[in-house]
Amino acid sequence: MTNNVVIKVANLKKKFARLKAVDGLSFDVYKGEIFGFLGPIFGIRF
Repeated sequence: MTNNVVIKVANLKKKFARLKAVDGLSFDVYKGEIFGFLGPIFGIRF
């Protein structure tokens, strides 16, 4: 199914001052998938 990858994220890291918000997130989004994140402020949507 790797031929249908439209978004690939590997080892994503995000810090705010000393707070690690994300540390080492990896994922693939394939053609035709609906993908999203929900967080404390109801999210980032892809």
